[in-house]
Amino acid sequence: MRNKINTISLTRERKGIFLMATKITGSAIRKARKEKGLSQKQLADGICTQATISLIENRNVCPNINILNQICQRLAINMTDVSFNPRYGEKLFSYIESDMRRHCYLQARERMGRVSFDKLESKLAEGKYYCYQGFAELYIDDDIEEAIYHFNWMLTKYPYENLSFYQAWSNLGLGLAYQKLGKTARAPKFIEESIRILEKIQSHKNRYTNDDICAVTDLYIDIIATYVELEKFDRALKLCAVVLKRLTSTNSIYKIDVVEELASRCLYANGQIVEATMRQFTAMFIADLRGNHQLFEKIMTKNQKHLIELVKKELSKNDGHETLIV
Repeated sequence: MRNKINTISLTRERKGIFLMATKITGSAIRKARKEKGLSQKQLADGICTQATISLIENRNVCPNINILNQICQRLAINMTDVSFNPRYGEKLFSYIESDMRRHCYLQARERMGRVSFDKLESKLAEGKYYCYQGFAELYIDDDIEEAIYHFNWMLTKYPYENLSFYQAWSNLGLGLAYQKLGKTARAPKFIEESIRILEKIQSHKNRYTNDDICAVTDLYIDIIATYVELEKFDRALKLCAVVLKRLTSTNSIYKIDVVEELASRCLYANGQIVEATMRQFTAMFIADLRGNHQLFEKIMTKNQKHLIELVKKELSKNDGHETLIV
């Protein structure tokens, strides 16, 4: 009877392997079992089958999270010490990256606290982690030397094609770090390398997705904003033109308002007041269309408040009168 129950149990567990596949460090469980002086059969007793223990230890797979929990309790070890769900890790990384791209560094750092570097299972994940860590050091801890270390480590140890975007991001990070150090002559070298990598990424049109367009645009915006701070207005304007051309060629209005506003700042700095003002209004209208209320209000109530009030005043003079349009 017991053998029959075990057979049924094993069958059910095998069916669940692909439904709830959690990656296990089987060798850690084997080590803990032997330290307790337990055989596979003794460890399995009342929890699962001996075959399941063998599966966990030899193939690093557990069919059921409850089984794993009970095994860990019997061995007096933490489940997080022997298990890793890669899909959860990827999801968590996507949240961290979203926070980073929105400059929500404190929130990103809090999420990063849930990541165990030792359990990252790919070079891609490790490379991303060092890139994220660099920005956390730069903007939260204000530890520029540590930030430079993490960016350099990412660039030297993870020179893989599938990490190209993060290489571009890390080069920008180095540029920002040297800018914060006051080494403004050194910063553009790394920023230009970031641009070179982004151009290479965009040259592979067959592999260039909508998500890539948004990520690359966000990075370009950070680059342009940095050049504005460095007062390299002509270079920033050229990059604005590049980004706007690529966005409009894909029928996308993603952050066009932000790019137009940055372009207006460059034009104001260059003394091109009329064109700069027109670009500000373009930014304002697109910001309203995109629901970017913060930028819309900034231009409407601060940047162009005086001009808007003048226009309203002139329009009020024509209230109730026909307006001649030539």
